[in-house]
Amino acid sequence: MASASIMRHLTASTLLVLFFSVYSASADEKKPTASRPAPKGWNIEFTRNPKLPPMFRQLDARRADGSNLSIYLGDFDNGLASKKPLLVFVEGSGAHSQFMVRDGKVVYGLFGFIADRFRNDFHVTTAEKRGIEFGYFPKEHFGSAEDAPEEYQHHATYEGRTGDVCLLIDTLLKQPNVDANRVVLMGMSEGADVAAHAAARDPRVTHVIFMSGGGPTQFFDLVTLRRKAMARDGVSAEEIDSAVREMETEYRDIMARPDAIDKFFAGHAYKRWASFCAHPPVESLATSRAKLFLAHGTEDLSVPIESFDFTVSDLIRRGRKNVTVRRFPGRDHSLGDPKAEQKGPPMVDVIDEAVRWTRQ
Repeated sequence: MASASIMRHLTASTLLVLFFSVYSASADEKKPTASRPAPKGWNIEFTRNPKLPPMFRQLDARRADGSNLSIYLGDFDNGLASKKPLLVFVEGSGAHSQFMVRDGKVVYGLFGFIADRFRNDFHVTTAEKRGIEFGYFPKEHFGSAEDAPEEYQHHATYEGRTGDVCLLIDTLLKQPNVDANRVVLMGMSEGADVAAHAAARDPRVTHVIFMSGGGPTQFFDLVTLRRKAMARDGVSAEEIDSAVREMETEYRDIMARPDAIDKFFAGHAYKRWASFCAHPPVESLATSRAKLFLAHGTEDLSVPIESFDFTVSDLIRRGRKNVTVRRFPGRDHSLGDPKAEQKGPPMVDVIDEAVRWTRQ
């Protein structure tokens, strides 16, 4: 089994991102959103969700297996009534909703912040993870999948998450008020990996904002982090080698049981690890047609800077064009500036820079 230190490290790093993502405004849960007709330029029926704050809309898209994908759109100041490009926010790992209920109020996180901030520039949208109900946000398992619904465990995979983003894109690009000339995918952490995979599948994606994403595989990320942490602690080379071998044994067990949802490593089911590790993000970044904005903190303790360096080097080797590379010295997985005093999510300046880049 994975060592307790790995589990603690991954949970803590994910908590950091989630904590800052839950910077928000809130809406009174006791005041349900009135049923509103679809604005002009939308030939789809919106879903009435009494708990959804009035500055958002929900619509459901049907997957191939008949299940529904819940899609959220920002609708600040009736913004859906005008034609705009599309910005799809893809969240990182963890079995939690895009919204949470706190003290009787519905609170929105990073998606809502982005939808508000760029309300005049984009139709900002995101997808709820499969198997997760609106408001599901277990405090005891921030960032992990422990005790999550079985449906989530089955579909929190490369195939499941990438397919949902592609379905979202296909659904919204059919709407007259969505300008298909600029389709931006913005992903953070695992969400960056998913954004890259979706862009590789759908040539209509024009830009990918890839923040704190992986490179070779998540297995490589974890073993690199383990080596660096033990070396910092002054552990002997022999002990480090033993720890690495222990992790490699775990990796082999995962790949031998790629469909297991009752076996867990670092808070996630084997099926999730096997699926994502079989599809390196760098391959999708290389094969997609989209322009790329790659951003990473040099002190990231969830995805090491070495993975980012590998990704950049490999894209150069392949002759990949239209790649913007941004390393942020001293910043961690959240991409927050430790010296800055700012309101909002820690990576807000990175997001602002990336969105400006999409206009070039």
